[in-house]
Amino acid sequence: MSSAIQLHISPAQIAKVKRGQPIQIPHHAIGHAQGHTFRHLHPETHKKITKAYRARKGVRVQFTPAELEGTGFMDFIKKAGEFIVKNKNVLKPLATAVLDTGAQFIPGAAPYREGIRKFTGVGIKPRKAPVRRKRATVPKSSMNGRGVIPAGYAGF
Repeated sequence: MSSAIQLHISPAQIAKVKRGQPIQIPHHAIGHAQGHTFRHLHPETHKKITKAYRARKGVRVQFTPAELEGTGFMDFIKKAGEFIVKNKNVLKPLATAVLDTGAQFIPGAAPYREGIRKFTGVGIKPRKAPVRRKRATVPKSSMNGRGVIPAGYAGF
């Protein structure tokens, strides 16, 4: 495997790559600072992309599934964080039960458990939803039972 390359590709191109279709990468997208980092490129694919970049040309490539697998430790951390945020309603009570059980069997862990409780908010009362006020309405007495009359109407 060779060194990493950053490619600024659109969401539509990412979808094509995931389906196993080739994509066209313009010259300005190769080595772009805001691009996706591809670390596990085949040496031939890497050579093809760098050669096109040096010639100031675009390139058409098709990535293999092995080239798309894992792009490093930070991507793993990002995916784990997204999983936790997505499933927090399930994970929070589970983590609370595990930590409470551990605090019962290990007496010295109780202070740490309270610190975790304060940090995560587990065990603290949930905030009440703010009270929504109703919109102010015009009193009926000001309309005298006539409803809304357009300006300039003289048909009384």
